[in-house]
Amino acid sequence: MVIVLLELTEPADARTITASGEPVELSAVRQVHAAPSDPDVPGDPGPTTLCGRDSGAMLVEHWQPPGPGSRWYPPRWAGRVCPICDGAVRSG
Repeated sequence: MVIVLLELTEPADARTITASGEPVELSAVRQVHAAPSDPDVPGDPGPTTLCGRDSGAMLVEHWQPPGPGSRWYPPRWAGRVCPICDGAVRSG
């Protein structure tokens, strides 16, 4: 299972956005990453993204692809996807 993570432009925004439950503005997202699910806590990301970044400061984007062959990330983030994570997901 791939977890979609949002790398925010300002790390402090993660706490604010999570607490408020507000939708994330496009301008607040630097890049969209993928991480494997934590084996001990399904649905939570593992400690690092597929490109090797620390996932702890990133915001989880709750997304499930609609079916096989669908993108691993929501369409609204298409222009912000990490190419290394994307390549890892596609090759996996």
